Amino acid sequence: MATPKGMRSRSIPLQNRDQVMIYSNEEEIFLQLRHEVPTEVDITAPSVKVGVALTTDEALSLAAELLSVVNSMLKRAKKETHPGQ
Repeated sequence: MATPKGMRSRSIPLQNRDQVMIYSNEEEIFLQLRHEVPTEVDITAPSVKVGVALTTDEALSLAAELLSVVNSMLKRAKKETHPGQ
């Protein structure tokens, strides 16, 4: 898929061929989630592509939540790997 004219595009590949696409310019931010299932893998499974426009506040809230969750997960993993520290 082509990047919309005048927009920056960032593709973040996920597991199982899924993707998060971020499109942005000076005025807009769009988040697009893609889940593609090739027909040869499963002819009945749907492929999905959905996009949402984000305000700057929504984008910051999303980023903050992701950072908070990852921070908690990394702290827990560190405790499990190095008990007593």
